[in-house]
Amino acid sequence: GRRACTLDFKIKVIAAWLKEHGATPEVPALVGIGFSTDEIKRAGSVYDERIPWQRKEYPLITLGLSRNDCLNVIRAVGLPQPAKSACWFCPFHAPVEWQRMQREQPELFERSCALEDLINARREQIGKDRVYFTRFGRPLRDVFSAGVQLSMDDLLDGVCDSGYCWT
Repeated sequence: GRRACTLDFKIKVIAAWLKEHGATPEVPALVGIGFSTDEIKRAGSVYDERIPWQRKEYPLITLGLSRNDCLNVIRAVGLPQPAKSACWFCPFHAPVEWQRMQREQPELFERSCALEDLINARREQIGKDRVYFTRFGRPLRDVFSAGVQLSMDDLLDGVCDSGYCWT
């Protein structure tokens, strides 16, 4: 119910590993963060000050590379386009990602639906409101059921904000 994945499963895990492997405030570890110029607003955070044994750098921003520039470099050397990093059940997936998962990875989509069902069953037991993995206020299974066509506005929700804007 809270957006803590990055903090709990990336930032804290990496910080603990660095400290266990010798990083100190006097000799901090250099941590390269792969934000592109499309994500410049994400660079730098309050957590930078709370982890004195690491120093962050943003090499893609320093080089002036957008997500599209990075994809061009990746294509130029013959590598496949990497997926965005996110958990398979991430409630911040854009609708197009849920549709892609339903079409190309139906077992994983079903696992997401089952997890959403489990979360809501447990929330019901303790008297809490239902929560959903999309902004549509309905279960994944219902939103993306066979034959349901989402509008272009729904499908492209957040696309321009992600650096994929077509304009």
